[in-house]
Amino acid sequence: MGDTRRSIALGLALAAALTAAPRDSRAADSDKPSYEVGLYVWGNSLVSEIDTDEGSATSRIPFSDLLDNLNVAAMLRARANFDKLSLVFDGEYFDLESDTHRQTIRLGPQGNLEVEASAKVKLVQYILELNAGYQIFDLDAPYSLVRGDELRTRGELYAGARYLSMKPEVEVQVGAQRTDIGNWESWVDGVVGARLAFDLSENVALGVQGDVGGFDIGQSSKFAWMQITSLSWRCSDSMTLALGYKFLDVKREVGDNTIDIQLRGPFIATFVRF
Repeated sequence: MGDTRRSIALGLALAAALTAAPRDSRAADSDKPSYEVGLYVWGNSLVSEIDTDEGSATSRIPFSDLLDNLNVAAMLRARANFDKLSLVFDGEYFDLESDTHRQTIRLGPQGNLEVEASAKVKLVQYILELNAGYQIFDLDAPYSLVRGDELRTRGELYAGARYLSMKPEVEVQVGAQRTDIGNWESWVDGVVGARLAFDLSENVALGVQGDVGGFDIGQSSKFAWMQITSLSWRCSDSMTLALGYKFLDVKREVGDNTIDIQLRGPFIATFVRF
């Protein structure tokens, strides 16, 4: 079942990438609003570190293990352009569930009572971001080889909010008694950042994006930062394929403990512009 699910997910992602996504910004009338919507697959690994009064512990879960335990995942990015203004939404949803681990345990003063016990780990996570940007420059690319080739270098600043919500849950059953351990943790981080785009050719562009946030305001993260590097190819007037790498680091205090969570890995995306 796991191999079938992985094959279907990767097959759909590659098929979408080869048949869909945004028209280059040079091809559009900047006075008219334009919109881009895209789906992507982020092959992230999960690295976490917990600092307590008793010491610290670090764990790393590679993407292959996350994929083995994946129930559902959905990732969507949308952008609206209004001359120099932009509005960007980015949403990710993961539902992970491990296999059930079973063991026979012995109870009683002499250990002569055998009871079947099982445990299963689940994780549901949302990451939703909305930000608004303003273009601060749109210049001729300094590396243009032909005058009038219209290659551009663009940059914008943005600010917004990132909502994170996760529920790690452990389902434990001993005999006929079942217990679920885990609660939702949700918070919002304000973020500020910048996006840069470099036209490398008529159809290929390099994008770099980064932001910082949290700042330990209220219930927000103590500090968070995110970075995306992408290489996009405009395969038609309305379709673009992008490959890149995304890194998200969130440090937050939970009670007396400090938790540092890193999600990082390559992604493939496809966008359609209208």
